[in-house]
Amino acid sequence: MNNTIKYFMWGYQKHFVSSAIAAAQNIFKQLDVKLFHNVFLIGILVEDLEDSYPICIEPEDCGYNIKIFKNIKEYANHFEAIDEENNVFHSHPVAQERHEQAIKNKSYQKAIKKIIRESNNLNDVVSFVSLPVKVQGYMVCVVLQLNEKCYSNYYSLNKDKVDNRYRISTSLIDATIKEYLDGCADALLKPDPGSRLSILNREYEEIIRSAGRRLMFTPGWAGNTIHGLYDACNMISSLKYEGIDGNGKMLISSRGHSNIETIIELESPVSVNNYRAVRKLLEMSSSEFSILSDANKIYGFGNLTGNYDQNKENLFSINFKGYYSWELEHDNHKMMFVKNGKPKLSKTVIEKSKFKNSVKRILNNANEEDLWEIVIEATKQKHGTMIVISNGAKDEAKRLKNQSTKIKPIQITNKIVNMLTSIDGAVLIDPKGVCHAIGVILDGMASEKGTSARGARYNSAIRYIETSNYPTLAVVISEDSTVNLIPDLMPQISKSRIIEKIDILERLQNEEDNISVKKFNHTMDWLTNYSFYLDKDMCEKINTLKKEIQPKLDTDMKILYPDLTPNEEMNETYFIEND
Repeated sequence: MNNTIKYFMWGYQKHFVSSAIAAAQNIFKQLDVKLFHNVFLIGILVEDLEDSYPICIEPEDCGYNIKIFKNIKEYANHFEAIDEENNVFHSHPVAQERHEQAIKNKSYQKAIKKIIRESNNLNDVVSFVSLPVKVQGYMVCVVLQLNEKCYSNYYSLNKDKVDNRYRISTSLIDATIKEYLDGCADALLKPDPGSRLSILNREYEEIIRSAGRRLMFTPGWAGNTIHGLYDACNMISSLKYEGIDGNGKMLISSRGHSNIETIIELESPVSVNNYRAVRKLLEMSSSEFSILSDANKIYGFGNLTGNYDQNKENLFSINFKGYYSWELEHDNHKMMFVKNGKPKLSKTVIEKSKFKNSVKRILNNANEEDLWEIVIEATKQKHGTMIVISNGAKDEAKRLKNQSTKIKPIQITNKIVNMLTSIDGAVLIDPKGVCHAIGVILDGMASEKGTSARGARYNSAIRYIETSNYPTLAVVISEDSTVNLIPDLMPQISKSRIIEKIDILERLQNEEDNISVKKFNHTMDWLTNYSFYLDKDMCEKINTLKKEIQPKLDTDMKILYPDLTPNEEMNETYFIEND
């Protein structure tokens, strides 16, 4: 009798998960380079296969012990029994069979989510699970994990279902997750999944575009139609009227919404798919009056009134921002920016804590709250702008007087921010919020940190900061509402965290045998990820311990970690004070 247990589900599972990881990395970095964390597979044996393990995880070192899934079938049976869809019946036997299988599939998905959520293995990630697909006797799910802190930085709606049944997307990230997991599930349905180089049939940018189109179903539901809104907005924004790019706002809700005041009503509503007619109407909109639409027809002009209950999530706006550019907004929260047909996350509001931390670490005696209010107001500038906060603002205004508009120093208030940022060039202020010059053309030497992927505003800020004689912080606000701080300081961490990891390596080094490979790899992974914070002595110690431990590891698969080197930009200010 063969006593060998098969720890694999099918022959190409390693290839499949490798391709799934590569795809996720490439897709989610287009939204935010810090977003992606990991992808792995979970398979539950549902057929009586000899010598096969009841639960399989690929890869095995994904951070979860397979034992935590031992009761997964009991959890799944519980979710299946309480599913509300059990009250729905289909007259056709085939349709009823599919309905019952869909309930069973959801039950496995929910069970995996519950187990991962309650395992507390990785508190800094948020996990998403695909619906299972049967592969050679196993119900296989793809688990996608994202960086929780990065994920939570972006605005998201609360409701993910309408009419208590139909799923909708709550954000561009949410829509992209659905597109990715659906693509993985489709790939699992094919013969020998993973046998080809790529598991997804579409280009990564096309997946992001599909996610943007999927997200636009959500404001569509707020009106009375779900199809065509994404493509309509793209086409309308691409059209000029008498040579002028389109700017204006379209409010989307059901007709008769309590927070919409109709000023002018069209006798014959215009279809949103009549792009040229809508573009003409857009030219009539203004800061006071918006186009009114139910996502299917344009029926008039009006504006917002009363106090909108954001929890209802049934009123959205489309802000047209020039040639082939528009954004989706809910209750003043920007959900998506689309330029040249490519959706992006909107980063209008930066983290307040990060901004204040940067101000405190870079500038002297700054009015942090006043500076924060100035920056937030500046993010409303339609064409983008730049705020340069310098300890030497007064002297720099004199030095750059021939390439700026020098003004008598004035304390900036919210009322004048829009005016000061309305012309090209930077606004130069001191740490107290006093403006010394506007329309400043910054100078500076070329920098290796510059990038052709960003515009002139971003690159000029980098050049100026690197060669400035004064401590300076630049806030670059791009046309798509993306906000960057330059320098973009690494966050402060506790020095004791590094010491703890080095202590772990020292204990492992002192062990003669049975050294935990997992503990070594997890420790080295952490130190590699946080290598920026390591000084010369720390790097040398870690490199020495690594070289002494690796030969003792009892494993055929060894990860070769490169030697760590200190970063020249690292200093003690990156450690939390009074740690």
